[in-house]
Parts: sequence; C-alpha cells; structure tokens
Amino acid sequence: MYIEGFVKIGTRTKELIKYLSAEDIAVIQHDDIDELAAEALIKTRLKAVINTGKSMTGGYYSRGTSMLVSSNIRLYDTSLEITAFKDNDFVRIRGKDLILNSSCLYSNSCQMINNEYIQQRTIECGYNHNNLLCGFINNTLEYAEKEKDFILNFTDYPKINSNMKDKCAIVVVRSSESREALASLKDFIGIKKPVLIGVDGGADTIISCGFTPDILIGDMDSVSDVGIFRSKEIILHSYLNGTCPCLERIMSLNIKYKILPMPGTSEDIALLLAYDKGASSIILIGGHSSMTDFLERGRKGMGSTLITRLKIEDRLIDYKYIKKLNTLSANNAPLHDVQSEGDLLWMKM
Repeated sequence: MYIEGFVKIGTRTKELIKYLSAEDIAVIQHDDIDELAAEALIKTRLKAVINTGKSMTGGYYSRGTSMLVSSNIRLYDTSLEITAFKDNDFVRIRGKDLILNSSCLYSNSCQMINNEYIQQRTIECGYNHNNLLCGFINNTLEYAEKEKDFILNFTDYPKINSNMKDKCAIVVVRSSESREALASLKDFIGIKKPVLIGVDGGADTIISCGFTPDILIGDMDSVSDVGIFRSKEIILHSYLNGTCPCLERIMSLNIKYKILPMPGTSEDIALLLAYDKGASSIILIGGHSSMTDFLERGRKGMGSTLITRLKIEDRLIDYKYIKKLNTLSANNAPLHDVQSEGDLLWMKM
C-alpha cells in the first residue's frame, strides 16, 4: 500500500487549510493533534497528512488523531523535520519509507497511524494521567493565586454600546460543535433577543448561523476579516502592559475598536464582561472546562477560568452539559418530550 501526491506545508493548521485541496498531502508539525485542527483538515477532504510532530505523545488523549483516522484520512508520523519539505514537493510513502521528489529515499522514516497505534497511546495516556493532572492542578492554583485579586476587583471595562443589563448573553467560542449548538437555538434567539458575543473565531460561527455578533472579543488570531467587519463592536484582548499582537491587523482594516488589558483567556474575558455588565444569564457555547480542553490549546493550567466560573456562579449555563443531558434523556421517561438542546435550555431559563 502506498500514497503519493504533492504537499502543502504549514505549522499553523488554520492557515494551511486555506490552501489545501482534495489532491494534496498536508505536512504539519503538531504534537497531540487537537479536535479543531482535525476537523479543519477533514473538511478539506485532503488525501493524507504527514506529521513531523507526534500525533499522540501519550501524555494525554488527543481527540484529533482518532478523528482523522476514523474519517479514513491517512495519517503518518515522520522522523523528518518539517524543513525537509517544500510546498509542491512530490512525495510517495510506501510502507515506512518516504521518497521525496522521486530522488531522495528516507528509509524507515514513517509510521502509519492506525487504530492499534491509537489504542497503545491511549493506554499510555492512562498511565500518565495522574501525574499530568497533578501538574495541571498545581499550575492552576499558582496562577489563580496570582490573578484572583485583579479579576475579582476589575471594573475598568471599555464603554460598550450593547446593553446587557438583565438580559441573556450568549458567548460563542469556536469548536467542532459550536455551529450545530447555536443553530439549535434559532427560535430561542429570535424570541429572547440575547446579546451575541463571539470569542475570536466564534464570531464567524455566529455569522454562519445567520446572526450578527453584537460584540467580538479576543486577540483576533482565528477570526476572519468578514467576522471582524460584520461584528457591531470590536474589543481587542491585550496583555496587561497594553501590548496587543493583533493591533496592526485591526488598524489596517480601518475599523473602530477598543482595547481591554486583562489576564486569562479571551473566553474568560467575554464571560466576565457579560457578568459585570449585568447579564442575567450567560450561555456558553464551545467553552473549555476540562484539562484536555486546555492542554489542546497549549495551556498548562486554568487559573483564570477557575476564578471566572467561581465568580459568575449560576448565571453561567454551559451548553455542552445541556447537550449531554439531552443525549442521556433519550432513555429517560420523565424527559421523553425533550426533542433538542434548545428545549432543555427553555426548561433551564
């Protein structure tokens, strides 16, 4: 069995997918492939993926690796550096050997990732889980101690046009399930008229469902220009010293914006903004709450998220748990009339 084709290279999957077609082989550098990266690659229907990182390191269960394999996309880990490849190189993989441009043979340099490989790494993840979790907890508590006073006492928000006082706010974070979740709330949104807050690429999700983001907040590293232009208000999440990596991009688009310097993730900041501006309830779609969620984002702890969730308490409705409850309710007689997550949300509200 062999695979061959022309390659496209990228260390940032969300940039690489813009140039991929069904005939391409993607060359990436990605340890522990995450769910969002896998979903984006799958949508391109590309031929195969060559990973110069380790698709599963065994540190924790990377959901993206199994997603690619279950979608019948051939996935190979290679011992070669990503610098060994150039865009439009022709690659053939036969067994464990890789031939580059029909001239360079790299013997025993590839491993095909299959279900057996995933099972072995999953066992390793189980062995490593407690040690990894211990380090994650320590990091969380360390940063929670550093950031708690700032987050709990912060009031210096920019003036916003959207009135959230005693209203519902929906905070949308980009995830593999966000679009489906938001679409299921179409009737709810039409009647309740909540304030829609997109966190970076979450604004694109809001737009794809036929709505307009009232607020776009984040460092703008994963939102499209369309998402920026279509949002009513732009808030740039900057470092505490005021440094804002996305400022040059935003200024080049010649749009109005506000800067909000705060620690933590942009998701945390969106939730805190809604809370401190008086939202009576906050629905979170695509949010991050587990260790794996944060490790997939390259974060070794969740200090700011812990403080944020403790602060906003029961105003928060995390949609992922509504979805899980709906799944469980299929065999639960008292909830047999519940047809969708939106129905459960009406019950909660």
